[in-house]
Amino acid sequence: MKLRLLVTVLTVCALALTSSHTLYGESSLSKQTTQGSAPDTERSRSAVTAGFVRTAQNSQLALDFNSETAEIAVTDLSSGYVWRSNPEDRANDTMAKGVKKMDLGAQLLVDYIDQLNKPFQLNSFVGSVQDKTFIWKQIQGGVEVVYDFKKAGLTIPLRYTLHDDALVATIETERIEQRDKYRIVNLSLLPFFGAGSIKDSGYLFVPDGSGALINFNNNKTLYKSYNERVYGRDQALSTNEQTSVKEDIRLPVFGLKNNDSAFLAVIHQGAYQAGITAEVSGKNNQYNSVFSYLNMTEFETNVLMEGSPNEKQVVRASASDAGNQPFELRYYFLSGAKADYSGMAERYRKYLVEDQGVKPMSSTNVKGINTQTDQIPLLVDFLGGIKKRTTFLGIPYQTVEPLTSFDDVRTAVNQLKDNGMDNLHIRYEGWLSGGMKDKIPVSVDAESKLGGNQGLKSLMKDLEQKNIAFYPTIDPVYYYKGGNGFYKFFDVSKSITRAPALMYKYSTSTGVKNTLVEPWYLLKPESVKQTLERFSASAAKNGVKRIAMQSIGSTLYSDFRRDMLAKNGTGQLWQEGLKAASSQIGGMMFDHANAYAFPFAESITDVPLTASDFDSEDGSIPFYSMAVSGLIPAFSEPINLSSNPEKYLLKLIETGTYPSYRFIGEDGNKLKGTDEDDLFSAEFHQWQDDVRKQFEQINKALMPVRGQVISHHEQISKGVYRTTYASGKSVLINYTDKAVTVGQDHVEANGYLLQ
Repeated sequence: MKLRLLVTVLTVCALALTSSHTLYGESSLSKQTTQGSAPDTERSRSAVTAGFVRTAQNSQLALDFNSETAEIAVTDLSSGYVWRSNPEDRANDTMAKGVKKMDLGAQLLVDYIDQLNKPFQLNSFVGSVQDKTFIWKQIQGGVEVVYDFKKAGLTIPLRYTLHDDALVATIETERIEQRDKYRIVNLSLLPFFGAGSIKDSGYLFVPDGSGALINFNNNKTLYKSYNERVYGRDQALSTNEQTSVKEDIRLPVFGLKNNDSAFLAVIHQGAYQAGITAEVSGKNNQYNSVFSYLNMTEFETNVLMEGSPNEKQVVRASASDAGNQPFELRYYFLSGAKADYSGMAERYRKYLVEDQGVKPMSSTNVKGINTQTDQIPLLVDFLGGIKKRTTFLGIPYQTVEPLTSFDDVRTAVNQLKDNGMDNLHIRYEGWLSGGMKDKIPVSVDAESKLGGNQGLKSLMKDLEQKNIAFYPTIDPVYYYKGGNGFYKFFDVSKSITRAPALMYKYSTSTGVKNTLVEPWYLLKPESVKQTLERFSASAAKNGVKRIAMQSIGSTLYSDFRRDMLAKNGTGQLWQEGLKAASSQIGGMMFDHANAYAFPFAESITDVPLTASDFDSEDGSIPFYSMAVSGLIPAFSEPINLSSNPEKYLLKLIETGTYPSYRFIGEDGNKLKGTDEDDLFSAEFHQWQDDVRKQFEQINKALMPVRGQVISHHEQISKGVYRTTYASGKSVLINYTDKAVTVGQDHVEANGYLLQ
């Protein structure tokens, strides 16, 4: 026994000291790469199979690498659980056949095209590892693997390192080589990391809208796998119809729970061009997996000679571009009671604070909430001036139709306060000269028909004295009309055809373009940054302390000009512009906010409260709401525009979301002949009693937990949920039509109970 132990120790030492070139490449292990003090590794090493060598370790994680297969294994030292890049028992998978069987041994899946846009796919096992055309070396804190795909003329470097409690997997995009005639479309990173088998129990978490779960082995093999782009599709790409209504991914995260362990993955860099895929067992193999990919080439379908007998469709591809950003994933590992979606949300919230600089709400940082009143915030959004089509002596022209003047806002605020609502946030659209959908905003210049600049200043002063947060709205992204130094020829983004990218409003019933609404353009990203800088300087000069930002927090696109700017480049410009604006504006509000807007947000609106309900999903969860709880005040979509306000109120109570309304001060008939003529239930005077009653109900439920973190969420039974807050307080929600009993608690049908 002693002799065997001695042989084992000598073997490990020999591996640690080798610096020769192996069949698969360089193995330059060095003493400097092991981090932290040496812990007891007996338990963690015993779980890692033969062929692996320790390449990095800290107080929380250990990283092992297999130089024969290029696999990695990460051991969570607190639990002893081993997370593998590839299924250990994949050779016994009887479901996977051919290429799908080979995929199970890959750390990269590569989609690429030739000069005729013909698609191909390779995996790192067949394309590089099996052919022994990869090299590896130990680096500070981990290991680097460079895959050389000889047949496709591609070289892709991949790094694994440990960072505190995270495994960091990074594709070094600036070192990617695309030789010969091929272009990379997608790079899928670690497609089977931590995959659960048909013998395991658990679920996949995807950030679809509010968040959704896909249960292991759910037998939904006939449905399309979940595959969506982070932050939505590239808006600069032409589309002829909107075939489905779905929620976008607004958080660059995904996760997996496997029995009593779980991970949360965060796309730390390159999220603007990322996508997320989730697949269940029985579809291609016997594993349940969720992973992310980097998109480098976009496609656009154009119709030539539309409407003629010779009409045809042509598919065009963009250049292959990573946008000057590495593609980096961080995997955080959870165990025991934390190994569920509540634990994932808690870890992501910590990431937002520690890595993204989002400041938690506290007694000194209340982010616009009036703490002098025992009420939750209430957001009321008013529409100011809007374009209206009319005629003069038979000649058509557009004019500004005032829907809510500055005096109307003041009157509405007084009425709301008289009805007992003190913690008000007022958002005001169409206040600029020209009303809604006019020139790019670069200065504070109020519409004269609403009261002009003096009326705006008077309103701001009045609301400030009443301790009411006021957010005049601007849109620095959508280009409706030239002027203010911007011109369509120079300042709008291009589609793949190099024509200006057009945006359309689509019919909700048919999904086709609404030809009655004039299309608009996307301001090129550099000009958006310039707009933010110019307007924020003007706002500071004119005493505008808060701004509601439209589109920039929810819309991303490329500029397919000759010197293409990919979405990753656009995202970086967004960050720079918002940082500059935040230095001059006291608080910013974002609608439909993507995660990149969180560090600059005083509050967010229209937050997603449901998922898309895809066939592949097994239910929605309030992950988005949980992640921002205790960090950023989150407001709902307008309650008065909901098709079922009673159910929607329960959803606000379940998710800790504050109420919002959208109104006009004038008669609703004024909306006829405008782009908002489908806006129903918008007259403020008709909703005063309903607002008061609904607010009282929501305030009663949420005031005891105002500003608190949601620490746990669970489904008790079908239609019955419990949300628990950091203080220990909780609320039971019953969406069913029958009363239910949970333990000692009785919850009425379509009701809730505070605990």
